[in-house]
Formats: sequence, C-alpha cells, structure tokens
Amino acid sequence: MKRKFIIPSLLLACSTFFISCSTDDGEEEGSKEAEISTAAVSGFLNSEAFTPATTHFTKGESFGDAGYEFKLFSETEECDEFQSIGDISFFVASDTELTPGEYDGKGPYFFYKDGEDSGTASFFGAEVIITEVTETSISGRVRGGDSEAENDIEGAFTATLCQK
Repeated sequence: MKRKFIIPSLLLACSTFFISCSTDDGEEEGSKEAEISTAAVSGFLNSEAFTPATTHFTKGESFGDAGYEFKLFSETEECDEFQSIGDISFFVASDTELTPGEYDGKGPYFFYKDGEDSGTASFFGAEVIITEVTETSISGRVRGGDSEAENDIEGAFTATLCQK
C-alpha cells in the first residue's frame, strides 16, 4: 500500500523540480540579446578602466558603407560634428534609417594616449543591438574588443545625434 503512494509522490516531486528549473524570458538561445550585458557601457582602453561620459552618433560612411558612427568619450564633450574620433568608436552599416534589431558592427576602434605616446587598436565584428531609435538619440547595447581586458567594451548606451 505504501508503495502506491511513494512512487506517485516521487514522480510529482521530480516533475515539479524540472518545471521550476525551466525559464522562458523571451530571449532566443544563441541570440546576441541574451549575451550582451544590460549594465551601463564600460570596458578597458589600453588596459585602463573606461566609462564614457559622452556618447555621440553621426550619420555618414565608413569604408564605402552608409551607416551610423558611434563615438564614446571619457570626458564630457560638446557636440562638434567635425570630431573625427572618440576614445572608442564603432560603426553600424545601414542603407536605410536604423531600426531596432541585431547588427554586426565594424570595430570597435580604440584610440588612446599613454604619456607621450598615442596608439590605436582595431577589432572587427562588434556585436550591436539597437533597442530604440528617435530623431535625436539611439539606444542599444554593444560588445567588442579583446577578452583579455586590454581593449574591450560592453554594455548599454544612449547616443545623442551630433550633426547639424
């Protein structure tokens, strides 16, 4: 008689355990959205911790592709559409207006000054997720660089339009 209650009880307990371990948060497995941090963008620039104070974007071209260039600055920068580079930048190619979605960005490109010297480091294949686009700002997430914390960037950003 006890056996009749023990087996169904064990099956019920195991079923409950497996159901409680299952989650569905709406993000597809293998998508960039599930992998890129939602924390504020930060990283490393020439092995130094980097957190941008200003993030701008401009519409333009890079290597013959139309799109959007995102520039991250360590200090507060006023919009100057003739700024050639940020401390860290990346480019998203798009022949049309940018819309929310996943993109393969060009870069990121790291520009640094180290005492009297300056240098650059370029990587190919930044992962970019655009979450919101307005006339004057673009929000999203980005990840790229090396995994050894020398030149690396990851997290959420909001860039303001810097173009007259």
